[in-house]
Amino acid sequence: MGIEQYNPLVRAFAAVKEIDPTAWAYAFGASEPIVETIRNVFIGIDAVLFVAFIAVLMQAVKYRPILQPEHGEAVKKAYTLRDALMRERWSAIVARAAPGQPDSIRFALIEADKLADDVLKKLGFEGEHMADRLEQIDEDELRSLSGLWRAHRVRNNLVDTPGFAMSVDEAKKLLSLYEVFLKEVHIVE
Repeated sequence: MGIEQYNPLVRAFAAVKEIDPTAWAYAFGASEPIVETIRNVFIGIDAVLFVAFIAVLMQAVKYRPILQPEHGEAVKKAYTLRDALMRERWSAIVARAAPGQPDSIRFALIEADKLADDVLKKLGFEGEHMADRLEQIDEDELRSLSGLWRAHRVRNNLVDTPGFAMSVDEAKKLLSLYEVFLKEVHIVE
């Protein structure tokens, strides 16, 4: 045993080789009651820190960001002047389509498509045409996307195809598709 019994560092490194957790303390000459006391103190500190962590975590939950409102919970939104103008535009479109004349409904559909395009621009979608903006949207992000695509295609036929005809009922259904989109993005209620 020679020098090892007198040098605490040599005894400590020998203890590391044995991988005995209490060997460090014994290597430096601590007695068993002291080691047990230190161990119990650290266990107590760990328990207090764990309880404190849980308490802080429970308090922090109140301040977490809520990304999606709960079902049935009203969404509070600050309306801007632009939103008010878009609502007025939608009211004018609905008023134009109300008489049920084919030409007035035709113009109402074209205006509704332009309004939907302006809303998409306001939401930050970029592109040269409305179709470019619609292609950037995922069906999971916008439930009314397929209806909006359908209404936009019919609007393109109205503008680009000479003699394209549709019934008044079909035109009103298409206007309702635009309305569903505008409700989903909280432009109209």
